[in-house]
Amino acid sequence: MGGVRILFAGSPAIALPALEAVAGVASELAVMSQPDKPVGRKKILTPTAVSSWALDQGLPLYRPVDHESITQAVSDFSPDMGITVAYGRLLRPDALALPTAGWWNVHFSLLPRWRGAAPVQNALLAGEHNTGVTIFRLDEGMDTGPLVSQRPHPIAPGITAGELLDELSQVGAALLTDTLHDYSRGHQTMSPQRGEATHAPKLDRETGRIISTDTVEMALRRFQATTPEPGCSISWDQGGNTLKVLSATAVHHPSTAPVGTIHSTAQGVGLSLTGGVLLLHTVIPTGKRAMPAADWWRGVTREIHIDD
Repeated sequence: MGGVRILFAGSPAIALPALEAVAGVASELAVMSQPDKPVGRKKILTPTAVSSWALDQGLPLYRPVDHESITQAVSDFSPDMGITVAYGRLLRPDALALPTAGWWNVHFSLLPRWRGAAPVQNALLAGEHNTGVTIFRLDEGMDTGPLVSQRPHPIAPGITAGELLDELSQVGAALLTDTLHDYSRGHQTMSPQRGEATHAPKLDRETGRIISTDTVEMALRRFQATTPEPGCSISWDQGGNTLKVLSATAVHHPSTAPVGTIHSTAQGVGLSLTGGVLLLHTVIPTGKRAMPAADWWRGVTREIHIDD
């Protein structure tokens, strides 16, 4: 795609497939990412995944710390087009207005379904079977701009948010490549969003806590939606004990054990719930490392009835 200067704004690893796609078609490319952040116990300043990739490629890299420096970075590079994927900051009108072709955002849902910070997580929590990727032009609203292109994608049974984000990052990269080629040939069009809008706020740890009144389907949704972040857990003794759930599957048939209890089954360690059993495969007990649920269960000396 000749003659198009692109500024790519993104931060986490899920933005890398799209960045690599843009690098293959832009005539000139610069990158904008979140500032380096302290990581680990030693609080070592660490660049984002996108910053690291840009540094490795020798690309111009901006790491603005506030809205004013964001606008200055965009002005300094003077792009024809901006593209954002999980950048982590809203762009204000003065920054949005600078690229002549505007800013395109790669969003992991079929807008207007799931506008907001956590579209994948909320789709899983709602038990949906299909999602997709939308490329749209940013405006001043929250994911309200006109559509450039969309591509649907099925949600596999039992898939976690992290796994689905990885899939959608690849779908988004392919869609972005096709859409940029269409743009270079003058075929790109835009259309307003149509349909009922839903909102996708970030999920908290309480959303990931399985309770005794959950159905097995709801428990599985909690696990899928909050894995790997902010995490799925089970608590008992009024929160005195907690078990983080790293991997689990659902069996949809009744259990002979009382609802809300953890017990041993022919298939492994299970949590009996209305509608079936949530099988626990890998867990982290309080104060310990990740381990197979069967290893943890061998050390349990009493019946566990989880909190409601």
